[in-house]
Amino acid sequence: MSIVVAQVAETDFSKCREIAGLMKHWKIPADRETVDLSSLMPRQVGLFYLFLVAICHQTSPRGRKALEGVVAGVPRKGWDFLLHSFLRAVAADPSLIEVKTWRGFDVLRIRGLFSSDLTEPDQRARLIRDLGEVMQANGWETADMIHKEAAGHILDREPSLVSLLSRFRAYDDPVRKKTFYFLSLMRNHGIWQYVDLENLGAPVDYHEVRGHLRLGTVQIHSSTLRNKIEKFQPVDPEEDIAIRQATFDAIQAIAGQVGRTPSELHYLFWNVFRSNCVREFPNCFGTRPSPLPEPYRQLSPDVVDNACPFAGKCPSAGRHRPPCEHVFDTDYY
Repeated sequence: MSIVVAQVAETDFSKCREIAGLMKHWKIPADRETVDLSSLMPRQVGLFYLFLVAICHQTSPRGRKALEGVVAGVPRKGWDFLLHSFLRAVAADPSLIEVKTWRGFDVLRIRGLFSSDLTEPDQRARLIRDLGEVMQANGWETADMIHKEAAGHILDREPSLVSLLSRFRAYDDPVRKKTFYFLSLMRNHGIWQYVDLENLGAPVDYHEVRGHLRLGTVQIHSSTLRNKIEKFQPVDPEEDIAIRQATFDAIQAIAGQVGRTPSELHYLFWNVFRSNCVREFPNCFGTRPSPLPEPYRQLSPDVVDNACPFAGKCPSAGRHRPPCEHVFDTDYY
């Protein structure tokens, strides 16, 4: 994938090689889902994730309470809270993953499904209504019909899964965050296979942007943009694309050098950065417990328990004010 953007942010391929050299010796877990969806039929899984990925953005917005709560007696945060809340709701009311239901979704329905702490409920409800309208307009009753129309091709022919999914407002992001995440979920559950698997890119989110800015695999060349990021001022759409595209290219480059898929490295980066490389007071050296999932605590015997596995190669480790991700009002991620 290639997107022409102003050279305000670029991938540092030299730093990518350094990080890849570190990761080559790690035991990197496969990109697999641990949630049990056996209560859903295979054709329902596609609709379940098409809905859930469409609304999943900004679960920990700056200056606002992070999305969290208890679901079936288990504390959950962010995506995990959305996932398990929706799964419980669908078990009680399967019509939630029917196209005809989506066309009438409103703010009250969104809040009732999740939480009053979920930001932008009106915007998320609009995305779901759009899903229903586009599905109806194209004659798609299930997500599997989209896969069939693309004949399992992600990007190397038309119609492709990328182009068909981009008809939805929730999935028309130029950097394709939600598109690649949805496609990864469908593959990782064993529901879909792809002809051109090499085109399954990394679904870049704000945790990964933050982590790669701190690692130095993404460099900001524009002093104007750097100033915006440091002062938490909103960036322009073109600047947002440039930063996320550079992060995408960094993950792709590292994956190629490590010999793993971009999806596998996305799961690793996402879990590490959201667990250890948090906005304030990152847990670089394991001075406090880390919520890092168990498979990612066994990457290498050289990694100190609870510490960030990248700390030894990260120029931001231990810094008082390490870089943060940029501020941009969007529903793309």
